[in-house]
Amino acid sequence: MTEDQILRLWMILGGASLVLLFVGALTNKVTVYRDYGDVGWSLSLIFSPVIGAFILIFIAGDDADAWLFATETTAGQAILAITALALGWSALQTYLMSIQDNGLILGLFVGTAKVLIAVIIAVCAIGLVNYLFKDQRKLGHVAIFFMLFGILGWFVNVLVNGERTGAAA
Repeated sequence: MTEDQILRLWMILGGASLVLLFVGALTNKVTVYRDYGDVGWSLSLIFSPVIGAFILIFIAGDDADAWLFATETTAGQAILAITALALGWSALQTYLMSIQDNGLILGLFVGTAKVLIAVIIAVCAIGLVNYLFKDQRKLGHVAIFFMLFGILGWFVNVLVNGERTGAAA
C-alpha cells in the first residue's frame, strides 16, 4: 500500500467511527462524551501535536528542517518527549472515561474511535494551518475554515450526551 492509500484508509475508518459515534449519541445508546471535561481530553489529543509542531517549527526557523531539529537536538527531543507525554496522558484519560461510561468492550471501541478521530483532525489541522499561512491561499477557503467551527460546535453538542445517558455525575 502506498502512503496515499494508507491515509485514505485511515480517513475512511475515522469517518465511519464518527458516524457510528454520532448515531450512538443521537440515540443515547452510547455515552460519547460525559461532559465538556471529557471533550477537553479529546481536544488535548488534537492540540498537543499541533502546539508541539508549532513550537518545533518556530524554534527551528525558516532555514532549518523542523524534523531534523526535533530528532537531532536536545531541545527538539525534549519538545517531542513532552508532546508524547501529553498525548499519552490524554489518550489514557480518554480511554478511562470511555470505559467508565460504556463498559469495557464498548468503552474500548468508543475510546479508540475518539482517539482515531482526534488524530485525523490533528493531522488535518496541521495541514490546514500550514495552508492558511501560504501566500497562495484564497479568501473563500479561509471563510470555509471558520464556518466549519460552527458546524463542529453543533456536532460537539450532540456528542456530549453524558447527562442524557446518565453517565454525568
